Amino acid sequence: MMKYLSRIAFAAIVILLSACSGSDTTYQYKTQYLPVQLEGSEKWSILDVNSGEVVVKDAFDEAPSPVVAGMFYVRNSEGSYDIYDVNNAAQPVAGHFGSVTSFCDEGVTVASKIGGPLCVINHKGEIVKQLPKEISQCSMFSRGMAAFQNDNGLWGYINTSGDTIVPANYSSANLFLYNDYALVIDENQQGDSVVSFSVIDKNGKIMFTASSNEYQPVQPYYINGVLPAVKGDSLVCLNEDGKEVANPIDDKDKIEKGGYADFSRTPSGDYIVIKDKKTGMVDKDNKVLIPIEHDNLIDINGERLIAVDGDTYHIIDRKGQPVGNVKFKNAHVSEDNPYATRGFIDTDLAAASLMMMFDETSCCGANANTTLMDMNSMVGTDARLYAGSNTLILPQGPYIIQYVFDREVASVNADSTNAEFNYDAKVKCVIMSLNVNHCPASTEPAIVNKVESRLGTKGFVFARDGIFCSDYLTALTLGYDKGVVNAIYYMRFNESVPQDKNKR
Repeated sequence: MMKYLSRIAFAAIVILLSACSGSDTTYQYKTQYLPVQLEGSEKWSILDVNSGEVVVKDAFDEAPSPVVAGMFYVRNSEGSYDIYDVNNAAQPVAGHFGSVTSFCDEGVTVASKIGGPLCVINHKGEIVKQLPKEISQCSMFSRGMAAFQNDNGLWGYINTSGDTIVPANYSSANLFLYNDYALVIDENQQGDSVVSFSVIDKNGKIMFTASSNEYQPVQPYYINGVLPAVKGDSLVCLNEDGKEVANPIDDKDKIEKGGYADFSRTPSGDYIVIKDKKTGMVDKDNKVLIPIEHDNLIDINGERLIAVDGDTYHIIDRKGQPVGNVKFKNAHVSEDNPYATRGFIDTDLAAASLMMMFDETSCCGANANTTLMDMNSMVGTDARLYAGSNTLILPQGPYIIQYVFDREVASVNADSTNAEFNYDAKVKCVIMSLNVNHCPASTEPAIVNKVESRLGTKGFVFARDGIFCSDYLTALTLGYDKGVVNAIYYMRFNESVPQDKNKR
């Protein structure tokens, strides 16, 4: 469980950034503007959630990133990224970045040009500092810090000036997401099943070190001042010194008495509740703040929420009152690029890394008999997050791993809004994806050619139509499209499908 958690930190960001704003440390960053698609339009606009007014209308073909400190980025028709200022969105501030992350409240981001190293970029598009060429990827900034990985696979941290504050000494590093403490995995692990982890402060000082034999953190970050962890059969909370303390948000008793079908706590301490298939919001004393009459509610900054009614979205305040009269059909509330990658890679190393993920009988830890139950540490406890999907996603370094099951990961009960995991679902195939849009266009064919030429060493031989088969009747196909290399490992050869190889 611990090893999974260390590597899904960036995936967790994508979910957590849907709530962001204010000086309250329970929100990731300040949010005033929201990218939306207005009713009747396929273009993207930007909405001021405080006033309810559209400040940028129908300006973009693709969804803008979250707007932080007035800055955002958008992917252009060439497949690279342009940076914009919300106060003057007619022209980009700077452009043609191969990789970029969201800005932070300090007004800087991490980005790279195609073929170039990673740099810290300011709100004018200027280079604050070029990072060392051996840094292969770097996360977005959070609380003034960003995690980076070097060519040796080790992680450390830089500050918003681009200076290394914590040297790359760790096998995995998570963000300082809601607190000035971060969880890191020590370089020297104690084996496959036991992992040593530490909590450090923003200067790299180790606050405490523990083993997964004793504690297994259920999330890779502190929130409300504590790190929840499993100890034996119990859930405990650890403070920054590693001491077990009382749960600071243990206020569910009053909510449970409300007889709700389900409820979830917002970062601001209120509760989104569900009753009779409708959604509302109550405070910690179960006092109704927003009547239970909406199809869904999404807390975006503690003071503003997205209310979903049918196919229509609109902004409301904490009392449930409309903010403006703008209706929209879609909103972009998450970070798609939690880390940026330098504009070049070693294709030999990328091919070798890919080939280390599979053999004749298994891929990324899964085989033909692997069920969701075997991987339950990846999904947590809220089945609603996976309802209707047959895929689990796991970042692994620069690769994105997708486990595709033969049925839905979770299903919604017919008589309620609750969902249940389908623990007997089996892994059907594993998709290993590497986005190389930030690199020269020759990169993806070079990687695929090198992998295909070496598949014999893994027991795979060419069968037909670009499909390689093993003696165990597993199969592998390779392809690329729109700058993304995909290797698909099938548990059964008769289910395999060839891939296209589309150049940029």
